[in-house]
Amino acid sequence: MSSEIFKVIASFETQDGKPLTGDGYSVRLCDEDKFFDDKLGTSRLDGAGRAEFLIFVADIISIDSPNERTPDLYFVIYENGDEFFRTETIHEVTFEARDAVTGRTKGLTKALGPFSVDS
Repeated sequence: MSSEIFKVIASFETQDGKPLTGDGYSVRLCDEDKFFDDKLGTSRLDGAGRAEFLIFVADIISIDSPNERTPDLYFVIYENGDEFFRTETIHEVTFEARDAVTGRTKGLTKALGPFSVDS
């Protein structure tokens, strides 16, 4: 990866389509690996049911994935410290693509979701 940092924005909603919000909720972003999953960050949900994460490339590289370039991401929502909901894994998320015209890197921000949360 040529960039050292990228951004993930995830949105969550209730089954009736309303944003999941509340002070008791937090979201953890993880990278699924063969032996040990990488914990990439924790965020609160904003009023629109979104959580944002800034991820360093070094955070997705670990002993069981030393050459990883496309992390397998999933989110865990906690309610008052207890696991409340877990998304399915999104495999091989690519953050760096080249614009066909300019050749510049694009896609350093990924917006994922909305994820419908069972309550």
